[in-house]
Amino acid sequence: MPKIRILSEQLTNKIAAGEVVQNPASIIKELVENSIDAGADQITVNIRNGGKTLCQVIDNGEGMNKDDLLLAFERYATSKIAEVEDLLNIRTLGFRGEALASIAAVAQLDAVSTLLGADTGHLLRIEGGTFKTIQPHSPEPGTAITVKSLFYNVPARRKFLKSSELEFRKIVDVMRKFALIHPEIEFRLMHNEREVFRLRKENLQERIVHLFSTEYRENLLPFEFDLGDMSVGGFIGNLNLVRARRGEQFFYVNQRFVSDRLMNNAIVTGYSGLLSRGEYPFYCIRLQLPPGKVDVNVHPSKMEVKFQEESRVYQFLKNSVGESLHEITKVAPDLARFAPATYYAPPVVPRTVPEQFPESHLPFDPQAAKPSTGAQQEMPIHFSQKLDQETWKQRAHRYTEQVDVPPPDGYSVHAQVHQLHNKYIISQVKSGLILIDQHVAHERILYEEALQSMQSDQWKAQQLLFPQVVELSVTDFSALLEILPYLEKLGFRAKEFGKQAIMVEAVPAGMRWGNEKTIIKEILDFYQEFGTKDTSIQSKVAASYSCKAAVKSGDPLTEEEMRNLVDRLFATKNPYFCPHGRPIIVNISLKELDKRFERI
Repeated sequence: MPKIRILSEQLTNKIAAGEVVQNPASIIKELVENSIDAGADQITVNIRNGGKTLCQVIDNGEGMNKDDLLLAFERYATSKIAEVEDLLNIRTLGFRGEALASIAAVAQLDAVSTLLGADTGHLLRIEGGTFKTIQPHSPEPGTAITVKSLFYNVPARRKFLKSSELEFRKIVDVMRKFALIHPEIEFRLMHNEREVFRLRKENLQERIVHLFSTEYRENLLPFEFDLGDMSVGGFIGNLNLVRARRGEQFFYVNQRFVSDRLMNNAIVTGYSGLLSRGEYPFYCIRLQLPPGKVDVNVHPSKMEVKFQEESRVYQFLKNSVGESLHEITKVAPDLARFAPATYYAPPVVPRTVPEQFPESHLPFDPQAAKPSTGAQQEMPIHFSQKLDQETWKQRAHRYTEQVDVPPPDGYSVHAQVHQLHNKYIISQVKSGLILIDQHVAHERILYEEALQSMQSDQWKAQQLLFPQVVELSVTDFSALLEILPYLEKLGFRAKEFGKQAIMVEAVPAGMRWGNEKTIIKEILDFYQEFGTKDTSIQSKVAASYSCKAAVKSGDPLTEEEMRNLVDRLFATKNPYFCPHGRPIIVNISLKELDKRFERI
């Protein structure tokens, strides 16, 4: 028997499915692409359990007759190309003829289709790549494909699917990409029999507003540019729409969403220094160029393309975005949203405190924290007096029992502290000096307090005089529902207010008012961007909250505030690293300073 053998068609279909069918979202992508290619202007997507149980796409496109319906599920069967030369002139989203066969190989599939103008439709049923039946069906406009029990015959692959909520958010992301480039098509998305969104035919600006929130309407900059055989247009967001995570960047080439790092870099570079590191602007940009100048057949999922004139396209995108952002007054953000030092005040400390924390050392006066007037009322901060030596020894002893690294050698609560560029706290120690990053120091403090709060009693909440409504996108709203129980442990109180909105009624005690919307959105950004790197959801939420509620680099601090911050830092379990591993303290030895000044 030869060692080399020809694989069966059923096995090759399952292998092909490994490239095309990665999760329910990839199924929805392929089916919706076919619906758009069929000329549909109404597309409905039904899913259950994040698509793991059911993925159904219904359209009113041109449909298929019996023979075409049968051929559509054969490998490499397609109506979109016929000759090799056609690969250089692709104007449709699909063209390979692999998707339907691959999907049918790993699921139970029903396809109902009626050719436009015909008086009879047909139902085709396939299970695990095996043809079961085809029979007449009552005529219904277009095509409806129903995919059930994904990977039922490949259980090893089914184990790699994520939670239903995460798979749902991936499908929302796919649908959003289609909806933004095709505002002329009506889209409806249903999840577990609940309508997620219904989008009517509209212009692109209104489509963006309906997919995200009403605040986008006033913060979008339209632009259109032509350069010979290329054109670019769409909307870019001003700095009010900058987010702390990726996910709201949409770049299309000839109506196809693509992921291209170089071209995305060109767009961001067009912002020309307006963005800080780790900030991501909103944009929805479509690039049109001759099909022969872009190769879309370079990736199994067709998410990447290759440009014939890459450098020319790069410069065109960068210059177009830069020109649109030239009027700086339209780009400047609402500064009230980024008021310095308004994120967090130390939490209320109960009057019943351990003996080693005498009442004179309370870091915050609970009575002084009670607001008296409007939501923008400043809440006075009463920081602690200097610790006596005995109290410091007690804290230092407790600290050294919890971690292996001792506090800085020779640190004294009576040492002078200074703020450097409103960013670092500098203090003398026996061996030289230490520099403390005020933001990550406060982040470590809040992180441990948040974890402790979630594992024991809730933090005290402070009621807002005027509840704030926060509008969210579908994915942000889904993520919020996932972490809401843990935010409530911290002191947030919110309830649903419409389809994708919440009303914030209370925030953690000590968190200053006026930035509730910003804080919640930043927590969601941070959670979705970095959440998968942590082992527990409590840790993810605590890290997100602490990062966004901590004092910022650039916030001026008084001497008492600096002392309080340092004192609370050295009472934590790990004062040397923030929750993400960044160093908090840099120690510069006296010996190093002597070397710098050539004393030794």
